[in-house]
Amino acid sequence: MEVCASLVAEHDVILHVLDALEKEAGTVDGGAPVRREFFASAIAFVREFADGVHHKKEEGILFPRMAEAGVPHEGGPIGVMLYEHDEGRTHIRAMDSALAKAADGDAPSRQILVRETRGYVALLRAHIMKENMILFPMADRVFDPGQRSLVLEAFTQAEAADAEITAKRRQWAEGLP
Repeated sequence: MEVCASLVAEHDVILHVLDALEKEAGTVDGGAPVRREFFASAIAFVREFADGVHHKKEEGILFPRMAEAGVPHEGGPIGVMLYEHDEGRTHIRAMDSALAKAADGDAPSRQILVRETRGYVALLRAHIMKENMILFPMADRVFDPGQRSLVLEAFTQAEAADAEITAKRRQWAEGLP
């Protein structure tokens, strides 16, 4: 069994939200009003699900176990993923900071919101591709059966602990066009 299957499934949900964010950024860039509720919900989704649930499993379970199995942390793929997680958080903070003024019609804040949204979408799409195509298959190769079982057990425990927030945020994401 692929050790990162649950992470790949979570990526699919995140990619769906990224599509909606990209579309909305284009609409705003075209002059439409900022839909404050949509952006606020998308930011909450990222903070609570993409970062709070998904990245927590990667940073707290997968990456440390991969490092124990010999995958370089500093200067290696794990370090790159952690750096990109931090870059994503920077984009989300900037989006959140610009949202209120952008929704009130402030032109510079609208530009910041659009720029940071597009930056986040581009970053996360490339990040997800690297994880799905490189990092996760690497995990499958480096883990022995015992390590694989430990990771899967830890994922199951984390998913149980975060079940309520996961259900809430997935439901929101699935309601997006």
